[in-house]
Amino acid sequence: MNTAWMIRNDGKAFPCPQYICANPENMGETLLAAEWLYANTRHEESQQLALETIAAWITSVSVDGDVISNAPDSLFQKPDCPLSQEFVKAHAEEIKAIPTEKLDLAALCGEVAAELNQEFLRARYGGMYHTDASTKEMFFRIFSAGFDWYRIMYDFITAANFPIEFIIIVRGEESTGAESKLCLRLPAETFLAEQPIQLVPPSLSKLKGGVMIREIFAHLSYGSSLRHISWDLAIGAGALSNALTVISDWENQRRKLND
Repeated sequence: MNTAWMIRNDGKAFPCPQYICANPENMGETLLAAEWLYANTRHEESQQLALETIAAWITSVSVDGDVISNAPDSLFQKPDCPLSQEFVKAHAEEIKAIPTEKLDLAALCGEVAAELNQEFLRARYGGMYHTDASTKEMFFRIFSAGFDWYRIMYDFITAANFPIEFIIIVRGEESTGAESKLCLRLPAETFLAEQPIQLVPPSLSKLKGGVMIREIFAHLSYGSSLRHISWDLAIGAGALSNALTVISDWENQRRKLND
């Protein structure tokens, strides 16, 4: 049976051989993640981000400066191209139409990682990284800020057609600097009996940092993408990053008090 999933923040679970991750320092991994994000995100902004990242990469590997206009044929000649032919052929015209002069490839790769972490929860049965058939543990890895995954985890567990003895939630640090530590390990029946951990505060009024922080938090709570928030609230990447840090720190403080 399948043992790994990417679970979107509307509850839809995507079976996968392994976690989908974007590493800004690993171009191949990030491009694969960008293609996967395009196919599975709910947000047009994230789809546009994926195409911009691919366009910026094509420009960066161009020798003659004309690779974009020749896509997809010239792209397939690249021995290290991780993108599927189907994807490039389907979106070649969109990629060609993207102005690349002002695109920052490194920044775009970071955005792909952030969008993926914010919209999706990573889940694995039988082990955090590798499946152990003798272990009936369900792992969830959270890399987002300001979004409560409890109900989505609950629904996933109750719908599972395999035995689960323990639920383990781990907080990842890659997205917003949140502390990476074991947040929760409970027997499945205890986890399902009542909400055992509050991942976001019940009232936005308790969140420090001013009106903008609370507005950002509200957007996150409804599952908006980071790009959508930036465009909707007309704030730059730096301001959004600072807000995510405030929210993440607040969540960590709340969690420490509840431990």
